Amino acid sequence: MWHPQLVGWQEWVWFFLVIFLSILVGKLFFFISSKIIRRLTKYTKTNLDDILVAHLEKPAIFLIFILGFYYAYSAMDFSPAMLGYFHNALKIMVIALIAWIVINLVDAFIEHYAEPLAKKTESDLDDQLIPIFRKIIKIILVIITAILIISTFGVNVSSLVAGVGIGGLAIALAAQDLLSNLFGGFAILSDKPFKIGDRIKLDDKTDGVVKKISTRSTTIETFGGTEIVMPNSKVANTILENISREKNRRMVLKLSLEYTTPNEKLEKACDLIREIIKKQKNTTDEVSVFFENFGESDLKFTVIYWIKDLSKYVETVHEVNMTIKKRLEKENVRFAFPTRTLHVKK
Repeated sequence: MWHPQLVGWQEWVWFFLVIFLSILVGKLFFFISSKIIRRLTKYTKTNLDDILVAHLEKPAIFLIFILGFYYAYSAMDFSPAMLGYFHNALKIMVIALIAWIVINLVDAFIEHYAEPLAKKTESDLDDQLIPIFRKIIKIILVIITAILIISTFGVNVSSLVAGVGIGGLAIALAAQDLLSNLFGGFAILSDKPFKIGDRIKLDDKTDGVVKKISTRSTTIETFGGTEIVMPNSKVANTILENISREKNRRMVLKLSLEYTTPNEKLEKACDLIREIIKKQKNTTDEVSVFFENFGESDLKFTVIYWIKDLSKYVETVHEVNMTIKKRLEKENVRFAFPTRTLHVKK
């Protein structure tokens, strides 16, 4: 067992006096910083200096203590063995101080740059990812700090790092789904295929309005009133149609007219349909009406037009269809229905 070499009580008094004075200087610095420096930074145009002072104030106090500790033990006549322990303690404190400063600088960067930038985006996914990144960075820095501190005691760091790497791999494999959803969230954040409030369609099956985007999943409200919670990994790897980004909605209307309708009335019917759609306020002037095919019991016509304001989609379709029906009935143009004529041979 190690026994420290005894020194004169005057030197121990000096040692603890220096430590006590360094603590007092740290307290004085904290008072000056909180009462004077913080007030001065409020008069500057940027708030970066306020954030830096708030985050580096306590590490600066710890630095004052470290300097006092170093001055106190270096001025004393300790044995080489005891000086070695003091040196190791100093290394641990310096490593901890550097890690503390780096963590606080990362916090300052996120608080000053990343968070304001995330608030300007329309998606709230980045707002949810930033705290996660913040924690991950802190955990990595703490692990690195712990490894460096352990190395001061002569522990084989390479084998420890290898063990941490294997453990991290095992955790990554166990959390594979969680990570895939997290990276799916990153893809949604970077590509921005949709935002909250957009109507999207996935694989021509899921159709609804995006209500929530989280780090793990995306919530879609269907037109039936139900909610679908879909993992981000599936959303990121699915063919997605953002219907809300349509400038104009393409409409295809199929009409079946009777075979007995005269050609003149068919031509007039096409002109009437073009006129009806062009006069509608919520449609464009681009209208196509054409005779598509001869059916078994009808003449098949196709009408293609475009709706401008999708918020009035239902009203526009209703008005167009009703007007076409009324005008064609007025012109005595009849719609066909499935019929069969049987010829009986005697």
